[in-house]
Amino acid sequence: MVDWEGGAAAALRGIYGYSHALVSQDQLIQIFLELDAREIRKTVFPYSRVLENVADRIAEKLLGQACPGRGKEFADSLPDWPVFDETNAALAELATRFRLAIISNVDDSLLARTLQKIAVPFDAVVTSEQVRSYKPEVSIFKEALRRLDERPDKIVHVAEGLCEAVPATKLGMRSVWVRRSNRSDDGSGARPGATARNLAEVVQASLPRAKRI
Repeated sequence: MVDWEGGAAAALRGIYGYSHALVSQDQLIQIFLELDAREIRKTVFPYSRVLENVADRIAEKLLGQACPGRGKEFADSLPDWPVFDETNAALAELATRFRLAIISNVDDSLLARTLQKIAVPFDAVVTSEQVRSYKPEVSIFKEALRRLDERPDKIVHVAEGLCEAVPATKLGMRSVWVRRSNRSDDGSGARPGATARNLAEVVQASLPRAKRI
């Protein structure tokens, strides 16, 4: 739903002044993704603390030292990261025919502000802060199933994180991988049931054949 790569890179450049001469866009995004995954594996909560740590480590790498206060500024910027162009239209269409739920690594307060940009309500919102578990750990997915009170085979899990297909399919859900870029392949080797380039393609695939264009 949210452009994490572009949003994080823009925030880092705006807060720290990283120039393209210092670090290319691809390099900055890759550094962010690698450090984010590393911090999550340390099970640091809430996720805003993860973002602070990531920002500090990036500053140390690129500037030689962390900058006091700027890590928190970076974490607080997350709700300003843009949603993808098709997000609201796709979710609005899906909401006419399906129940919608979110499984998020973002803590409650940051996610609440992000959801102000989303035009549809959700039947369940499960966060790492609530469950003390980060995706792709299976426990946060189990909690989503419990709250939805639905058979797993009736649920389609949609995510850009390829590794999320592992817990989703293990629990009996169908899984769709949204491969927005080459970076969407996290090297996990997971095998989702289907692949789409964006949420608009997910909507198109979900339509009855008679309505597909």
